[in-house]
Amino acid sequence: MNSEDNRFLIIPSVRMNKNVSYALSLDNEYILLSETHIGNLKCLVDKCHKANKKAIVNAELIGGLNLDKIGINLLKQLYKVDGVIGANTPKMNMMKEIGLMTIQRITLMDSKAFDTSLRLISNSKCDAIEIRPCIYGLKFGDEIKKVKNVPLLLGGFIDNEDMIYKAKEAGFRGVT
Repeated sequence: MNSEDNRFLIIPSVRMNKNVSYALSLDNEYILLSETHIGNLKCLVDKCHKANKKAIVNAELIGGLNLDKIGINLLKQLYKVDGVIGANTPKMNMMKEIGLMTIQRITLMDSKAFDTSLRLISNSKCDAIEIRPCIYGLKFGDEIKKVKNVPLLLGGFIDNEDMIYKAKEAGFRGVT
């Protein structure tokens, strides 16, 4: 996710394997494999690559994978994922250090979560930040941008075109 590239991204989040083919048929650069496990991860990433898509995985939702140093290296070397999304800043920084594109996920539930998120992203080496739920991302995106000047994505409860247009108008880089 190049910060100089200003194209608006719609990143489909595939939660069920039966929807992979549909997501791959769309005109998108990235596919987010939201819920997968080590038994099907390589096959799904290979399908993405064959369709000229980059595969992003939710690091915290890969069944059977231990996110220690070995597991993190496996994501790149064995499973060949292009990027990861997750909330754990130290693990995301480790993934960035081995060359994976990283999207730091923050979930805003209340003012304490917001303050904690600002502190965490200030220490993050991430390439981008996903803010959830989208309604709070729209409200607090400018404040987050002041702490970490990376592309911002909206996620969570994006279920209509109007929300996508609002994200574009507010200057977000894309939606998941």
